[in-house]
Amino acid sequence: MTTSQSPTSTGLLGKRLQQLREDLNASAVVRSSGARVVLYVKTLPGENPTEHFQRLRAKAAGRGWTVHSAIHDDAGGIEPAMSEAWNELLTILSSGSAQGVLVPTYHHISMDSRSYTNALNLVAERRCFTSLLIPEPST
Repeated sequence: MTTSQSPTSTGLLGKRLQQLREDLNASAVVRSSGARVVLYVKTLPGENPTEHFQRLRAKAAGRGWTVHSAIHDDAGGIEPAMSEAWNELLTILSSGSAQGVLVPTYHHISMDSRSYTNALNLVAERRCFTSLLIPEPST
């Protein structure tokens, strides 16, 4: 949150982003039990992603999803369009090998709402879904 954003405006932005994600997810081919997902975690260089992956695997199991692969992006603040790891994820989704991506929070995709929105649209264009461990208004 920047100094110009109040907690109220941040919460409204989070709700707007959550609604957008839910609307885009409606076009996904498969969102229910049996879907294959890619776990995606972005960290700062050198940060250990293990705990994030454990939590994501537990959520996937609870939803009846099969984990296709786990991608760790240690590029830190790089935007999705510039990330080799994010492009690897999109390739997997494009091939039909997985129907969705599971991420800890939207900040793991991008800290910038515009870049996050673009990333959601790229996933939805592949008729896939984006799921978050912690929804946007809470992060």
